[in-house]
Amino acid sequence: MRNPDRTSYRSSVRTLRSSAAVAALTIAALVGGQGTAAAVQAEPNAMTFGLLGPVGLIAVVIGVLGMIAGALRQRKKNRLAAAEVQAAAPAETSPEPVAVSAKVATVD
Repeated sequence: MRNPDRTSYRSSVRTLRSSAAVAALTIAALVGGQGTAAAVQAEPNAMTFGLLGPVGLIAVVIGVLGMIAGALRQRKKNRLAAAEVQAAAPAETSPEPVAVSAKVATVD
């Protein structure tokens, strides 16, 4: 095998490059967006939606539906696991009654 450490080196370099690219794009977006954020500010008397706007409400509804779907999925998963455990466990039977003899040993 030639250069066994070479593959791990490549993956770490690739990871560093991608994280550096993400950091550079984030910084560029923050620096470039400063002027536009000041231009888009609402007037003091203007009515703003904030979190109660249509996009915020849709996001909240999607989040709630996702939580419900996750809870139902988890319940189904737990039911299937419980059914598998019951199927794998041997059938529980009541113990057979043992006949006890009434003979008492007497010493003569």
